[in-house]
Amino acid sequence: MVRDVGDTPIRARSLAKSYGLLPVLRGIDLDVERGECLALLGANGAGKSTLLRLLAGVSRASKGELALFGASCHPDRPPADVLARVGFVGHEPLVYRDLTPRQNLDFFAQLYSVGASAAERAERIGRAIESVRLERHADREVRTLSRGTLQRLALARASLHDPELLLLDEPFTGLDAPGRERFTQSLATLHRTGTTIAMVSHDFTEVTALATRAVVLRGGRIAADLSPVPPLAELNEQYRTLVDDGSRNVGHRS
Repeated sequence: MVRDVGDTPIRARSLAKSYGLLPVLRGIDLDVERGECLALLGANGAGKSTLLRLLAGVSRASKGELALFGASCHPDRPPADVLARVGFVGHEPLVYRDLTPRQNLDFFAQLYSVGASAAERAERIGRAIESVRLERHADREVRTLSRGTLQRLALARASLHDPELLLLDEPFTGLDAPGRERFTQSLATLHRTGTTIAMVSHDFTEVTALATRAVVLRGGRIAADLSPVPPLAELNEQYRTLVDDGSRNVGHRS
């Protein structure tokens, strides 16, 4: 069943972020409507990860307005009830390496009050493990897992509480071809059930497979807003033109 998430998940107006005297975001106007899968693209230093961290409540804007689900998130941190509607996968999986995936998910399930009873919580954890195909690794210590398996665990952790908005920063980095395929399938399943997704990625193959919209950042500003996302070859060409970076083929995974 597709969920009705109510208010617009993301609305930013003149959003800016500086670190000391260094401006990173220079005035972002962006609406992300429910059910979208948005890809944030751009060269290194364009402000993609900074924007995602603002949306996740990990960092605060220097100027401008940001609202998540209609609730103002600037200058203060997003309210707890709003953050409970958001899942975030950053560069680190944010799990405990001495625990197993099942134990990690049980910890986060209790943190988010997932399940009315221990039995219901265990059932939800089991479904989360199955959804990212972690059954074979569910009871191994996290420290023994591969990068790809850790990424899938991070996705299970971030989606365990059924967030309406899922934010992902370079989720395909370090994954081999089978790992990318499994991760893409998991994201596609979440998107089909109504989860709004915003992801930073350099992997244009996966972007064209998943995203309904692509925003290209250049110098801390939006250089293009592409909807629908064009085919891979056309996206490569438009991207090179927009960022003036002909030094690499952006269709290559990085």
